[in-house]
Amino acid sequence: PENRASLREMIRAIDESSRAAGQLLDHAMVTFRIDSLERNAIDLTELGKELVGRLQPIAELKDIDLSFTGYSCPAITGDAILVQNAVRNILDNAIKYSATDTTIQVSTRQTNSAIMIQVQDEAGGFADMDTDALTHRFTRGENAEGTVGSGLGLTIAREVVEAHGGSLLIETTDTGTGACVSLCFPLA
Repeated sequence: PENRASLREMIRAIDESSRAAGQLLDHAMVTFRIDSLERNAIDLTELGKELVGRLQPIAELKDIDLSFTGYSCPAITGDAILVQNAVRNILDNAIKYSATDTTIQVSTRQTNSAIMIQVQDEAGGFADMDTDALTHRFTRGENAEGTVGSGLGLTIAREVVEAHGGSLLIETTDTGTGACVSLCFPLA
């Protein structure tokens, strides 16, 4: 039993190190690409559908219902690789922190001034946490105890959306059962 416990702890440490290294590389790539930001048309609805399809098997392993609802929205202008990376980080977090038999809803919509892609989960939300602080490097929420992570996912998402002239909104859902993270990009 002692050896098994030690082995579990080593595997967890390796997983954490691997994830942190991957996130640091992602953050370095984001920093580099922001300095020479590409400007191409990006269909957030198609991007959202593609990511949901790609991450569906991971969600299914946890018995999480991952779905997409998209509305026809005008394209935004920006770096598709960076935007995809930002949305993937938000989706990864939603899957990682959600319990089994819950739902994650990804959607796109247009407001008067922005095109938004939102990820809404049932992972408990942020209650009284300072959501602005969660977007700083290596900062993790109170609900992160026991969950592998580096504290860079929301930082990457915020930096990407701000480089595109937009904003990142982090809210607890109206029901209080989860979080709703919105990446808001200005209309082109």
